[in-house]
Amino acid sequence: MERPQFQTKTLTVSKSVSRGKGELVVTEPKTENSIREIYLSDEAIRLLVEDRKNHPFSPYMFPSPKTGGMYGPDCVGRIHKKLLEKAGIEEHVRFHDLRHTFSTLAIQSGIDPKTVAEILGHASAEFSLDVYAAI
Repeated sequence: MERPQFQTKTLTVSKSVSRGKGELVVTEPKTENSIREIYLSDEAIRLLVEDRKNHPFSPYMFPSPKTGGMYGPDCVGRIHKKLLEKAGIEEHVRFHDLRHTFSTLAIQSGIDPKTVAEILGHASAEFSLDVYAAI
């Protein structure tokens, strides 16, 4: 993920990070549809601008407080577990399950399936409905 574009209220997804041979590896996403822009709410922009004040010179939107570099996937998993615990949510909820929750709630809230598919980086609305929408 690249830094949010505050003026256009978008976040560009154009890279993927994984751990290979003990080091973080930045690559292109799995598919062409994975590269996308996600529009952000005014509240999300406000929170991101506020958070940015904590680390104005970092090239990363959310730098690791320990290294100043990128968070690795394993670290994101540990943060996710801590947040689940704080929220009183069962530990078996995986980070990826948030995609399912988002897509289901978005469709139930009236967001058209094509828009949901674009946000998720899917090639078609039908795929998103088949995989994620439990309506």
